[in-house]
Amino acid sequence: MTLTLGIYIFAVQFFAFIIKGLVGFGNPLLSGPLLAMKLDNRVITPGNLLLDLPVNTYIVLKNRRSFDAKVALPVAFWIVLGVIPGTMFLKLSSPWVIKALLGVFIIGLGIEMLTRDRAKAMAPSKAVRAVISLASGVMAALFGINLLFLAYLERVAENRQQFRTNVCFVFLIENAFRAAVYFWNGLFTPMTLSITAISIPAAVLGIYVGGRIDKRMDEKLAKKLVIAVFILGGASILMKALLFRS
Repeated sequence: MTLTLGIYIFAVQFFAFIIKGLVGFGNPLLSGPLLAMKLDNRVITPGNLLLDLPVNTYIVLKNRRSFDAKVALPVAFWIVLGVIPGTMFLKLSSPWVIKALLGVFIIGLGIEMLTRDRAKAMAPSKAVRAVISLASGVMAALFGINLLFLAYLERVAENRQQFRTNVCFVFLIENAFRAAVYFWNGLFTPMTLSITAISIPAAVLGIYVGGRIDKRMDEKLAKKLVIAVFILGGASILMKALLFRS
């Protein structure tokens, strides 16, 4: 770990957690592609996980009265199943393939966020829930980005508070299971712990700054800014992965 790399990690995590402070989630969407320009995803993803686990634990305990087991538990079940093959792919696949998939995923997510018609309601579907949640678990293991299931829960949750609480619960279950799987497969290394140690003060400072900005920034502007960062970050990492296959 060089001084330059340490400063880079701190800066990336700082800006990523500003987004976390603004919108409540999404920090891996920025930190993932930017850190992937310097590091392998097999050290980035476990390092970020150790940051997210305590944060999600706190949110779930604080909002436990809004938890709906019928909504959250099935989603968490399929996500946990998806973590298993995703972790194996993370451990065995070549770095450029993982980075390319990350770029495609980020771009696709950003386009979906821009084009989705939020006025149309989505009826609960066990099949759709299973497919989306399973894919979300695979993405979580590969990239530390477990967001696909949000599109489903956003449509079927009865209210905003229920949505937030159930999302945090799903994150907590997935984080805990993924931490156990990563530990079993030897993915927590001195390098991942170094990334976490550098990122902790950056995350605390970023969340504070994000919260302060949120009080003054228009919500629509903030969302458009985040989506733009998602798409540009995905395009950048995809091009780098395809041009420099190492």
